[in-house]
Amino acid sequence: MSKEKKMMTTKEIVIVAMVAAVIGVIYTLLDFAYMPLSALLGTVFMEITFGVYLLSAALPMYIVRKPGAAIFGGLVTAGVNLLLGSPYGLQLVLAGVLQAVGMELAYALIDKYEGSLRCMIVGSILSAILILCRDMYFWGTPISYGTTVAIGVVIVRLLSATVIGIILVKVITAALLKTGVLKGFACAK
Repeated sequence: MSKEKKMMTTKEIVIVAMVAAVIGVIYTLLDFAYMPLSALLGTVFMEITFGVYLLSAALPMYIVRKPGAAIFGGLVTAGVNLLLGSPYGLQLVLAGVLQAVGMELAYALIDKYEGSLRCMIVGSILSAILILCRDMYFWGTPISYGTTVAIGVVIVRLLSATVIGIILVKVITAALLKTGVLKGFACAK
């Protein structure tokens, strides 16, 4: 990939910023619903939503497929989420960066930014593992839940990251492609 092709264009930056801002709004709504629903439905059940939380890095990277797209998307999403008053504070920035690092590594190492399904799966798993490490470091979760629940949480989180995360990325990208806004983008080829 030449240096010109590696750098994001102004159009790509604008589209990623817009997509990430919308995701930030969605995350804020989910943030306020997460705790009450978690109390009602249980920890393992709530991990099903984890794939949604990978959109901030996975969607921009899949759309643009250039270095830095996931990091930029993750940071814009976290910024919007913070500005809208998410109860999770600066942890959002760390989460955005960690999931973006997972995506960036997968896209760089697996298929040189081609956006294959294998690349998406590895990126989702790496992102989920990095967020899991953050959760264990700061809150002791899921280990503090006990062995059985912790295993359930990890399994459901990884499944959600790979299945729900990838399905959402594909569906949203397909919808955006129909509008013509992604004309000329890597995902349109």
